[in-house]
Amino acid sequence: MSKRKDSSVLTAIDALLTGSGSVSAGQVAREAGVTRQAAHYHLRRLVDQGRLRRTGAGRGARYVRVFDLEQTYPIPGLAEDVAWRDLVAWVPDLTSPEAAFRVNRFAFTEMVNNANDHSGGSHVQIGVATMPRSWFRVVDDGIGVYRHFASRLGLPDEAAAAFELTKGKRTTAPEEHSGQGIFFTSRLVNRFGLEANGIRLLVDNDRGDFAIGESIVNVGTTVWWEVDPRSARDSAKVFAEFTDEDYAFTRTKIPLRALGGASFISRDEAKRVTDELERFEEVVLDFEGVTEVGMAFVDELFRVWASRHPGTRLIPVSMSPLVGRMVGSVLPGA
Repeated sequence: MSKRKDSSVLTAIDALLTGSGSVSAGQVAREAGVTRQAAHYHLRRLVDQGRLRRTGAGRGARYVRVFDLEQTYPIPGLAEDVAWRDLVAWVPDLTSPEAAFRVNRFAFTEMVNNANDHSGGSHVQIGVATMPRSWFRVVDDGIGVYRHFASRLGLPDEAAAAFELTKGKRTTAPEEHSGQGIFFTSRLVNRFGLEANGIRLLVDNDRGDFAIGESIVNVGTTVWWEVDPRSARDSAKVFAEFTDEDYAFTRTKIPLRALGGASFISRDEAKRVTDELERFEEVVLDFEGVTEVGMAFVDELFRVWASRHPGTRLIPVSMSPLVGRMVGSVLPGA
């Protein structure tokens, strides 16, 4: 089985476990589009690695995640730094190597703070497993991040809220928050999932993949992430990619395929892309996986919006020859 197919099966297992807490081989096979034999292979391997535990037998067998620690805290009022110190005291393996420790500390404190400040829930449940990668899950019982985001910012639906979160600098409390937590967490870790209101935002930095799809999480918000201690990202390098010499968040990169589909034709689609982008000095528009763009879409992006916002530079990358020719008709040299 190819590494890409392996990754898709593991993604399916993570999604099913995140949503319901347990998973069967049949569910994995259906979700990942593989045979039951392949699903059993991956589940057995995770059991051998100490990451899953099997309950039951035969077709009734189910698999649950093995956590080194599960802890529930009341909110509001939860101090994320105190929770992190508790976690490290209980699971000391999280302190090394240094790069993984820094990434997990940032992700944990940001995601727990979001649950505390924005969820409107009463409790947050934290789980962590450490073999072979560190795997965190933070679950609250609030309104759901996408519904909260859409209602506070006047977005048309929860899917639009998921796309807005890929940009950065979008927050429902600008006086208190910078809108950087989810953005940088999703780019620092190896894999990241944000699930709520039936929608999943998945960022796989190992594969360079962004996707917005369906989730079985409908109550509250579940955020999870995975960090490989052998290949943890350098936090300073990741921040430097999006900040200036004064550490201001001035650059962003938007994966257009996260908007949905591979074809973008209309001006309305372009307006969704450019909404609030004037907050940045430089925006990289990633056309990877986009097979078709219309003249109206391109014109709205690179002529109309760009002329109205000269302080923001739009940089198209990863264009197919066909897309490149269409963009080049409006933006010479693209």
